[in-house]
Amino acid sequence: MDRPLERVPLPRETPPPVIDGPRPLPYPNGWFALCFSDELKRASVRTAPFMGGDLVLYRTAAGIAHAVTPYCPHLGAHLGHGGKVDGEDLVCPFHGLAYGPDGACVRTPFGSTPPRAALDKWLVQERNGAIFVWRDHLGRTPDRDVPDIDATGFSKQRRHCSELGGYAHDVAENLSDFAHFDYLHGFSDAEMTHGIEDNLLVSHLTGQWFGMPIRIRFVSHGLGFSVGECHIPRLGVKMIQRAYATPTAPLKWTLRWTDAVQVSLFNMLPAGLGKLMNELTISILHHIFAGIVAQDHEIWANRRFDPHPRLLAREATISTCRRWMMQFYPDQPVR
Repeated sequence: MDRPLERVPLPRETPPPVIDGPRPLPYPNGWFALCFSDELKRASVRTAPFMGGDLVLYRTAAGIAHAVTPYCPHLGAHLGHGGKVDGEDLVCPFHGLAYGPDGACVRTPFGSTPPRAALDKWLVQERNGAIFVWRDHLGRTPDRDVPDIDATGFSKQRRHCSELGGYAHDVAENLSDFAHFDYLHGFSDAEMTHGIEDNLLVSHLTGQWFGMPIRIRFVSHGLGFSVGECHIPRLGVKMIQRAYATPTAPLKWTLRWTDAVQVSLFNMLPAGLGKLMNELTISILHHIFAGIVAQDHEIWANRRFDPHPRLLAREATISTCRRWMMQFYPDQPVR
């Protein structure tokens, strides 16, 4: 007699793991650099990508920098493509309508009364060799100005600019992540203290670099501008490092980085020779530090922002940074 068939239990279907890649965040509020000052010449016009669109920068004959939304309210021409500066006015390339420093249309080339039209102007501050614009999603005025960083006695700045993927806030968070200085950048014995001072994120890093003690004080003035003051006592070296992080599109941003150096030993040399030695030293150190920053680029470009990271016990600095930086984002849930 045939035996009854045994029922073989089928394996339960397990849903495949969800591959959840990086997601864009809302654009943050604050001051953001659109270019270095010398990239905007007198009486010139420049287009800058910013937060999913363009802004048009121009510098008047008097040397004043302005930023406006790019489209002429007359018939929509992009002022960054063919627009020109005439004295203190920006002139549209399409029909020649001219807009004054306050954004209002002041004249036409046809002798007719100018229309009641105006460009949308953005608040601009020029500091530290860079041009900043203020962005707030509710249109609020700034709670502080861009600070002037005193670099008296330091070399000229050396700089670089990189177009990156990811999140512009990674600069501020990176400066709070002392463990990665050891693991990724070759420091040893890195330790960090941190805190919020006058709503600025301030971190103090100590450690060994190439066998020499190093101290760095980082201050983040919002998510768009951070400053590092680096001291290598054995070499008598002090450096000022400025980082400008600017969102340009979803998951895209621009990093502008500058270094300047002062070496105490060179202060004893004749002025011209001391200046020359400072310039030679910053050329070398900037190359080294640019390489250190570049080690972060691939990680930044491919990481995902997790609002609830599983931090190690010693990473309180990152928790502090996360709480501080979320104030700059619009009030909407970050998933």
